[in-house]
Amino acid sequence: MLSWGVLLLGLQAQAGGPENWSSAYDARLGQAMGAKTSDAIAIYEALIAQIPQGHEQRGDVLYWLGRARWSSGDVEGARRSLESASRYRGARAQVRLLLGRMDAEKHAIDRVPLTVDFSASTEPWVRGWDRGRSADLSLSEEEDVRSVKWTTEVEEAEVDFLVFGLKLDGAPLTSVQITVRSERLQGRYRLLLEDEQGRLWTTPVQSVPTDRWTTLDLPLSDFVRADDPTDSRHPSGWGLKWVVLRDVTALHTDQRGENALYIDELTLK
Repeated sequence: MLSWGVLLLGLQAQAGGPENWSSAYDARLGQAMGAKTSDAIAIYEALIAQIPQGHEQRGDVLYWLGRARWSSGDVEGARRSLESASRYRGARAQVRLLLGRMDAEKHAIDRVPLTVDFSASTEPWVRGWDRGRSADLSLSEEEDVRSVKWTTEVEEAEVDFLVFGLKLDGAPLTSVQITVRSERLQGRYRLLLEDEQGRLWTTPVQSVPTDRWTTLDLPLSDFVRADDPTDSRHPSGWGLKWVVLRDVTALHTDQRGENALYIDELTLK
């Protein structure tokens, strides 16, 4: 593999084209093999200087630049690069995923017990990035109740999700409680937990009616392995990293069309 110095010198004479992809790949590979993040950032920045503004390659390199800056701890620089990358169609999906993860980590819950009434913002929830738009998650005030409104499109065989992060610094989580109401469809939802080892734990499907608020009180004993529901083990509550609320209405009913889920309160213990 080319040395960093030789590669950087070579970039000075390059224009947008296959050479840029090759160099970007070298930088990504070098970073993955343990090279200094600062070296990878320098290569991405040199590539950006050579690629014309309207060229789709620019979006991909901006994405990898943002990712490298995030790895280096430069969160604001990473966000600027990713927002620039989002102007390019080919990079939008991966940019949205990374920005969503960054937002979830930024607003992660760091203590328990805690109750969130959503009087000021939708935090800590972050809109899932596979479908819809970030604007689908908003604050709503109906019948004098301030709540989170999550708008979804229930389509055949499709799921959707909200997520927030946990940074409990060694404290255990014992239960999750949310008060919810569905707008138009009798929604079906699962709550999932992901731990630091990447294991997913899930609750049974929860039915949420349209005519009243319902409190889902879910102790960790209600969660089972998502990949093996017959396993008798439950999460210990230690080392949990993500909480996911998944809309599975399309998988468990024949209802279709636009719906919204209102979340009035979230309590973690």
